[in-house]
Amino acid sequence: MVQLRRVISAPRPDWTAQAERLGYHYYRNADGSFAWREDVRYAFDASALVRIRRVAETLHQLCLAVVDEAVRQPGGLDAFHIPPAVQDVVRESWARRDPFLIGRFDLAWCGGRLKLIEYNADTPATLPESTRMQALWHRQRGGSHGHAPLDAQALVDRLVALRRSGRIESVVHVVPYPDNIEDTTHAVYYRQWAEQAGLEAVHCELRDLEITHGGQLLHRGRIVRSMIRMYPWELMFRDSGARHLRNCGCTFLNPPWTALLSNKALLPALWKRYPGHPNLLAAGYAPEDVLRERPGPYVEKPIHARGGENVRVMVGDRPVCAEEGTYGAYPKVYQEFADHRIDGVTASVGAWMVGDRFSGLTMRESADPIVRHTSPIVPHLVREPGRLRGLFSPR
Repeated sequence: MVQLRRVISAPRPDWTAQAERLGYHYYRNADGSFAWREDVRYAFDASALVRIRRVAETLHQLCLAVVDEAVRQPGGLDAFHIPPAVQDVVRESWARRDPFLIGRFDLAWCGGRLKLIEYNADTPATLPESTRMQALWHRQRGGSHGHAPLDAQALVDRLVALRRSGRIESVVHVVPYPDNIEDTTHAVYYRQWAEQAGLEAVHCELRDLEITHGGQLLHRGRIVRSMIRMYPWELMFRDSGARHLRNCGCTFLNPPWTALLSNKALLPALWKRYPGHPNLLAAGYAPEDVLRERPGPYVEKPIHARGGENVRVMVGDRPVCAEEGTYGAYPKVYQEFADHRIDGVTASVGAWMVGDRFSGLTMRESADPIVRHTSPIVPHLVREPGRLRGLFSPR
């Protein structure tokens, strides 16, 4: 039987000091709770990891098929609320097959069955926790067990391959979301990985970007030709500078077409194209679209919600769990509710993709059905480490 268990664990007494040394400074939320916890851990068997890898890589291909359909169909991007003025930016980015760098599926583990909650494939977070925090915890607490952190070497190798194939330039500008400690930390990690790939990585604040007379992006006198960005597409597309995106000549990681993947409109599009798929939850643009397929609780989500904001779990027309936020004005989608509690706690399986390959795990949990930005990330182990060989190697 494929197993995933939640296990009580002893935290390292000095883990906060170790986090500081790794450059992971935001381990405590504003309300005083911890964004990283070690008093529990999740234990997989190797067959569970094989299943997660297979499902993640399959879902990624299904998502790409939805993107292809949306950019080809007249009006296909309207369903994703892509502003008309930048729809050609998305179409041309897809036509060029601008390269995908990194994303993370959030999956529900329902008694061994994996269901897609959403795809964070624009500006995925939790990089320090998913790499160095998990790796250091495992080294000190993992014993003889294996683990499957986000594979930073896979990301470095991906950048090397993109440079060798001429898809990106040798200079990469790394642009965090403004005045955000988490994204500033992500920028540090991306810079280090880019440097390991032999690239020149330049930290660039959004406010320091200028536009040349020819419409190119300029940073301190240097044209920006390749960029790793943490400013989301739904905001970039609505910025006054969006008119320059089509002809600026910059390759963005992740590219404009990934605006469709981190958009919750992806969920109804997937269900419409692959109705009844075993790894999908029923989804639509009205509660009735879900209830006619799967009577019971359902979830309401704004198409651009992040960190669980403005998400409501509904029974009929009554919310039984809700999170406030700043995304309430966006259009809503509705999704079948998946009860993915383990020992009474909602557990989210984060499955990382680098390029088109599964590249590691992140576990996050919540005391109620909504997994939020403040919900803690917890470490994991994989039993039967001898069976892990080859899981991350090219196939």
